[in-house]
Amino acid sequence: MWKQALVVLAAVTALVAALPVREASTPPFASPAFEQLWLKQQNGQLDLWGQTPLAWRIEPYTDAPAGRRLVQYFDRGRMELTAQAGSSRTFVTQGRLAWELTTGQIALGSDLVARRPPPDLPIDGGSPDPRVPTYAALARLVATPASDRTANNRPLEEWFTADGTLHTDAAPAPVRPSRFVAATGHNLPDVTVALFDRSPLGPDAWVDTFGYPISEPVWAYYRRGETALPSLIQVFERRILVYTPSLPTDQRFTIANTGRHYYRWRYGVDPSKPWPSPLPGAELSLPVPQGFRTGLFLEGVRDPADLALAPDGNLLILTAGGSLLLVTAEDEQGRAARLTTFASGFINPRGLATAGPWLYVADDRGLTRLRDDDGDGIADQTHLLPLDIHPLPGAAGAPVADHRGRIYLAATTREAPTSAVVLVLQDDQAFPLVPAPPGLARLFTWGELLFAVVDSGDNHTRVERLDLTTGTARRRPFLELPIGFDPLGGLAYTAQLWADPIPGTLFFWGTRDTVGALLRAVPRADGEGADLFPFLSGLVHPVSMTAGLDGTLYIADAGTGRVVKLIPSLRAPQ
Repeated sequence: MWKQALVVLAAVTALVAALPVREASTPPFASPAFEQLWLKQQNGQLDLWGQTPLAWRIEPYTDAPAGRRLVQYFDRGRMELTAQAGSSRTFVTQGRLAWELTTGQIALGSDLVARRPPPDLPIDGGSPDPRVPTYAALARLVATPASDRTANNRPLEEWFTADGTLHTDAAPAPVRPSRFVAATGHNLPDVTVALFDRSPLGPDAWVDTFGYPISEPVWAYYRRGETALPSLIQVFERRILVYTPSLPTDQRFTIANTGRHYYRWRYGVDPSKPWPSPLPGAELSLPVPQGFRTGLFLEGVRDPADLALAPDGNLLILTAGGSLLLVTAEDEQGRAARLTTFASGFINPRGLATAGPWLYVADDRGLTRLRDDDGDGIADQTHLLPLDIHPLPGAAGAPVADHRGRIYLAATTREAPTSAVVLVLQDDQAFPLVPAPPGLARLFTWGELLFAVVDSGDNHTRVERLDLTTGTARRRPFLELPIGFDPLGGLAYTAQLWADPIPGTLFFWGTRDTVGALLRAVPRADGEGADLFPFLSGLVHPVSMTAGLDGTLYIADAGTGRVVKLIPSLRAPQ
């Protein structure tokens, strides 16, 4: 019964096998595709990336499958493993880091950003110098439109300082505007056009590497080594190009370390450590399985009901009282340090799910869709969808999202108020798929597969697969749970960073003999069943569980008002 699920497991395991291991002697590439691009671009006049790869992460991106993608940082940029829409094929894109640093907008999707002030950091990475511009100062420059200046043939004589001031003075070299880029309305100087027209960039490929210009070229000081030298600086979407005419010809062009600076700005640490290193939170006495650390993430939460990741990768906590809380920062221990009330006023909420830039919350009124447009941690859009449905009571009516962002929900409808069905949401309409299993405890997804945790009575509980692939949806037995276990939900753990638990592990939470229990199921190699065994005790009443982008497991315990962290060990060498 596990064979079809193992197809998904095998695909995920193959992906994990390609990821780097912690004990590598040098910083590894997170993907062979990243290494191929890095090697391809090593023979040009410009060092586009730096000498070695730096940190790699799973980052939130609403347009990517499951809302996340693999990225790796370098001194001078970021590589992103991007999936084509509607296809499993991937390709490498390069992050628009210079644009994000100078506009203060962290891209979480093609139309979703989180805003924060641009860093007051000199673009050469040195100590503050009134002659060297900062990213915060460049924010003024990138906000200034320009006109075509190529016809007047006048040399560039504008100078830019660290405080964002422009003034005219003699230029250290006769550089003139040569090409106007209409796409963003900025001029390229003749020295840059000559660089871009030479191999390996070619007349058009420079756009893939640098992006379009988002500022005019200006003179400023830039430190090459310990010496600040007059240099021509221009901000592009992906990189900042620096031209220093006083240096030997083959050393005049360089690129600012926007990759390293961006990582420090976004994450508050240097990217020299190539793998994520999550912190467990405050010390907590729980019997931890071998290979795990545990800690207290948050306490004092009144009646937590559900957990999910927001589109920005932070943790959302839905309470039974109708509030939706967002954790926006952690302290030096890994505890929740700052929360916002993302939304409130839900009536008997069942649960929540995330798909793309949207959150979905089910309650007595039906299904509400929410979105934070400006990244301040508070919903800007809230829409009660006109579906004429009534979600099942409790966690049985919690919405779930699959790998493609499809939303499923168990509910009754106005046309059939006594017959519960599992619905799929498409184009703001709900379509019935299959009758809801009697005794449904909760739905959950694994990739594109849909499952139901069912309490069939008489102390017998099981997991069913809701088969949607045959044209006619039907229920199939999947796994028997232990007698006496009262299930409250399930989670397919497919984090890419860890070997224990292996990708494809299933977790089930609930109570047994009136105390909280967490079970783990691992498919057998022959595909004929699973090894199912106790995983964690010491909880009182676990009601929800989710996995963070770094592989951290979060557990909401309504019996104590706590959110607990479980952090797996990093992968062993292979």
